[in-house]
Amino acid sequence: MIVSSVIMPYAHCMRKFIPLILLAAALLLTGCQVTEDLSMDTSQSGRSFTDIHVEQFFIDVLEDFAEFLPENNESMMDSAIRGYASELEETEAISDVSWASLGDNKYTVSFSFSGISELLEEMGAENQSLFTLSANSMSFYLDINNYPELKAVVPFLADQNFEVYGPEYNQGMSEADYLDMIYFLLGEDGPEAITNGVININIEVPGNVVSTAGCTQTGDSSVSYTFPIIDFLLLGEPLAFTVEWE
Repeated sequence: MIVSSVIMPYAHCMRKFIPLILLAAALLLTGCQVTEDLSMDTSQSGRSFTDIHVEQFFIDVLEDFAEFLPENNESMMDSAIRGYASELEETEAISDVSWASLGDNKYTVSFSFSGISELLEEMGAENQSLFTLSANSMSFYLDINNYPELKAVVPFLADQNFEVYGPEYNQGMSEADYLDMIYFLLGEDGPEAITNGVININIEVPGNVVSTAGCTQTGDSSVSYTFPIIDFLLLGEPLAFTVEWE
């Protein structure tokens, strides 16, 4: 398992980052079901609510490497989510952070933000092209060319123990070949866990939706954007959507 290679030689200096690394693995390399509800007002501030469901497969794999983690009375996933929330609290554009364990490997994380652009810039994505915002529109675009911008925002993606699983290291690889690699590295349950992983983003915009591209309108002022985690891991095609409102 990838977690061991980073924790064993650097257990002391990596202590602060272990919760984030665990959460990263949960979100990107297993069959997580992640739903984020994002509401935004006319000033582009708003609130994010995220539901995370981690498959037991991931918990079982992590427990094999529990001896390399700092001693903690919490479960590994509780510690990971708590660490993630702590990282959010250190971001000036974010406030009112909260999280909860719902049992059965299910969690919620929520926070308020002062503005999407401000949030991305504070997290390291200056002059970013991931999000394009105007008074009545929002666009998201991620491909292999601007993927480095996402790594600036989400540092664990640049960790050498995760990069080998990401799109930069696997450009041009077919889904079948990628899943064969996962089978070899994570065991027979790994490929199915990854193919089951889905990210769903529900967005409430400050007006009535008038057009969409790449996402689905779900209400007068709401849209939904859904993609399999493996599409992110390979980035064979861009992940993109646009919504406009009045």
